[in-house]
Amino acid sequence: MISDLVRTEQYGNELNEEELLATVFLLLLAGHETTVHLIAAGTLALLRHPTQKKQLVQDWSRTGTAIDEMLRYNCTVQTTEPRYVANDMDFHGNHLRRGDTVMPFLAAANADPMQFEHPELFDLNRRPNQHLAFGSGIHTCLGLRLAKAEASTALQQIFTRFPDIELAVPVTNIAWGEGVGTRSILGLPIRIRPAG
Repeated sequence: MISDLVRTEQYGNELNEEELLATVFLLLLAGHETTVHLIAAGTLALLRHPTQKKQLVQDWSRTGTAIDEMLRYNCTVQTTEPRYVANDMDFHGNHLRRGDTVMPFLAAANADPMQFEHPELFDLNRRPNQHLAFGSGIHTCLGLRLAKAEASTALQQIFTRFPDIELAVPVTNIAWGEGVGTRSILGLPIRIRPAG
């Protein structure tokens, strides 16, 4: 895809260099990094919830529902891009003026107790699960299906090939990234549990 974008810029002159670089950066960040973080956070959630891990491993047809809960529970993309207020308005007791910047916080929406019963719990059986990890409406992420397919394949391969993995460190020792707008695990030390 990146090669096609370069050719478009080179021969079609449809993208200038700045647009090309911005698009490539978006593809790498949104199309790779966020999926890596989803897989790591999903693995951690399953290792921390062995009963639910067992249910999933016994029935991989539940992967779609499981990934939706992983996305809600550990929302990788924490915020949207900034939005700008079009007209003066009052919003939940706050006066906003035209041009003010607002930054919707997806992670907060995914933990809203008015939308999710016991949002603090990781529940692979949660239905409905209308999380906002991929946005919604016209702002839905184009990579939604690909990210879910990649995460599904990765998790199934991890837990099928290594059914006895466990955390190699206490969960409190797992370091999380401090990037603005994203939630990421910096490293996930695991080991294969000895038999017996």
